Amino acid sequence: MPARLWDSCDRPDELDRAAEAWRWGGAAGLAVLEEAWQPKGSDVTRARTALSAGWEDEELPELVVRDNRWTLSGRGLQLRYGRDGRWYPYRERSGTWWPAGPPAHDPSLALAELLDG
Repeated sequence: MPARLWDSCDRPDELDRAAEAWRWGGAAGLAVLEEAWQPKGSDVTRARTALSAGWEDEELPELVVRDNRWTLSGRGLQLRYGRDGRWYPYRERSGTWWPAGPPAHDPSLALAELLDG
């Protein structure tokens, strides 16, 4: 009987996270899961402007920005910016970040979906 892929994996959660990243974003989604990188300053400025514009009626939640990962303090929510120019939503589960939905070109839309979900 052939071994199943997940039987040979020492960390099945890692395989599940990778499959989820692939499901939501294909190769670009998998790259966002695995890679932290420093976006250009113009991309960061554009994202901050989009987030501010998308939250005119309310106060923008506090975001901790580290590389391409923007984390909402104390909420277990994160946006990751992909090299493809899209924002990928993530949720924290048991101390690990998991892909949480489809990517969006507008970070305020991706954030709103995370907060609504």
